[in-house]
Amino acid sequence: MKIRNLTLPMAAVLYTSLPALAQLPNASQQVDSVQQRQQLDQALQPSADTNAVPELYAGESSDVGPQSVLQVKPRRTFFQAFADEQYFYTDNMFLADHDRQGVDVLVSTVQAALAPSPYPVGGGLLSPQIGFQEQWFSYGLAGSPLIQIQNLANNQSQNVRLDYFDFNALTAFGNVSWSREKWTFTLGGDFRQLQDSDGYSEFYQEYVPTWSVRRDFSTSDTTALSIGYEGDYRITKTAYVPTGEGTDFNDRTDHAVVVAGSWRLCRFAILQPCYRFQYTHFTSIHREDYLNSFGLTLYCPITDQITLRTYVSYDHLNTDGAFVNNFDQLAAGGGINLTVRF
Repeated sequence: MKIRNLTLPMAAVLYTSLPALAQLPNASQQVDSVQQRQQLDQALQPSADTNAVPELYAGESSDVGPQSVLQVKPRRTFFQAFADEQYFYTDNMFLADHDRQGVDVLVSTVQAALAPSPYPVGGGLLSPQIGFQEQWFSYGLAGSPLIQIQNLANNQSQNVRLDYFDFNALTAFGNVSWSREKWTFTLGGDFRQLQDSDGYSEFYQEYVPTWSVRRDFSTSDTTALSIGYEGDYRITKTAYVPTGEGTDFNDRTDHAVVVAGSWRLCRFAILQPCYRFQYTHFTSIHREDYLNSFGLTLYCPITDQITLRTYVSYDHLNTDGAFVNNFDQLAAGGGINLTVRF
């Protein structure tokens, strides 16, 4: 059997030298990428007060003007359950600048939240929610070849399969959004733990206060555009760190500008191009990142609760960090989610 020899970024090599603790390089960034795709998907879900097709922008249903047909006032909901399966291929599993490793990835998500229907406050709509989410990241389901990783700490090698890097993410979250006309403001916070899938040993955790603002524009009856800013501060704890660094060496603040378009092709198809620029400043070490992300997604709302999607995305990172590399990554795949409100 052919064994591929990979030299991973130093921080990752140190982690994978521990028998009971396998950490994927930049695992937190992998989680963030999946979360961002799911958030764009959920933004196109039908609102709780309509049986219509998904809104292209917040408040679209209220912009259609006076109607001649009376509509029964909908039943108010208080809870939301969410399940999602996302299967895709990435050409750079380890987010490296060389020794690129392609792999298929399955991300399974379940989420439950107290999320009451929006209610009027201050001339707008207030939408609070608090809940819990768990995700499982599984690699190499279509085939997991042996690779050889080099432990720079003791200059020894180790042969592992790609599913050695499987992990799960547990997130408790809460946020509140206030929307008025085409503006949406959000404040929130997350607590996240990353664990390996073997012994469920924690290798990373973070507290993340978040804030964002978004402006939606209706450009036609079938197209819309949204421009937003997203910010956060991450208070982190990493189980094993490079020599000379503290467990908080991943503390950082992120600031992103997101531009997303929506084009309703028909009742059951919405095309969404998206661009995201993110600047990250690390507060405990000298490191600054500049991440450019491009995506194109086709959403197919089958029912009010079920949505299919297929997408392609490209990420390019520039960094001056000592333990990471510049990288680019191409990913393509699809997913299905189920959202139930009651």
